[in-house]
Amino acid sequence: MRKCAAVKRACAYLAFLFFLSFVNVQLSTALYQQGVAWQLEKVVPESDRFRELALSEQLLSRLAQARRYSGMTPGELLVILLSDAAGSASPADKDPAGYYVKWKRLLLRYDPEAYERLAGLYGAILNDVVCFPVAADGIVYENSWMFERNYGGRRGHEGTDLIPPENLSGHYPIVSMTDGVVEKVGWLPLGGYRIGIRSPSGGYFYYAHLERYSRTFWPGETISAGTVLGWMGDTGYGPEGTRGKFDVHLHLGIYIRTEHTRELSVNPYWILRYLSV
Repeated sequence: MRKCAAVKRACAYLAFLFFLSFVNVQLSTALYQQGVAWQLEKVVPESDRFRELALSEQLLSRLAQARRYSGMTPGELLVILLSDAAGSASPADKDPAGYYVKWKRLLLRYDPEAYERLAGLYGAILNDVVCFPVAADGIVYENSWMFERNYGGRRGHEGTDLIPPENLSGHYPIVSMTDGVVEKVGWLPLGGYRIGIRSPSGGYFYYAHLERYSRTFWPGETISAGTVLGWMGDTGYGPEGTRGKFDVHLHLGIYIRTEHTRELSVNPYWILRYLSV
């Protein structure tokens, strides 16, 4: 009898320890998930870190894979991938779609406002991009974000320059990366002949230094992704018609709107890389 009672006590003790361990794991998991969600509040769109959009080839590859698995928007997926939720860990091979859907549900549970805010901002940058902006082979570009420029005073380069294989003006077609609405068109002293298009998710895509337009565009006009906007040139840095102050190239700028800033530039480089994955 005593032996039997001792065995029962030992079993009860082990069961209690198992219960404590289980509760500890669940509590730790919940605290970690809450911590990840609350970190979203700290992301400031106007910060240099956000605007630089310093991604990586590995992250872009995972983003492309996640789009196929999950059915979620690129903006939503980028929130998850850039948070600790999935920033360093790979999703379970057996259920990759469920992995991202689970994290979306958790982030929405703990901080829906921050999640929706960031998904909207990243979505303005990524959700609508379909086409590479130059319909030609051999185009090269580098991550020149905030490189020094001197025309009109010292400033940082708020865009990416796409360089053709030959310095030929009026030869390389420029196409719209997204569906959208034409907002601005015409001459700018800095950008030469330029056109700016607002995408459905709210991003503003700015194409500058065109040699000429493919046709007359009007503010308010709706266009489709892949529409030829004009041809790459070397216009700008002076009054209308100025040419030849630099080599032929396309300056691509991408801008978003935030609660505090109507026109905030972000780094286009990784968006171009995203289109190449």
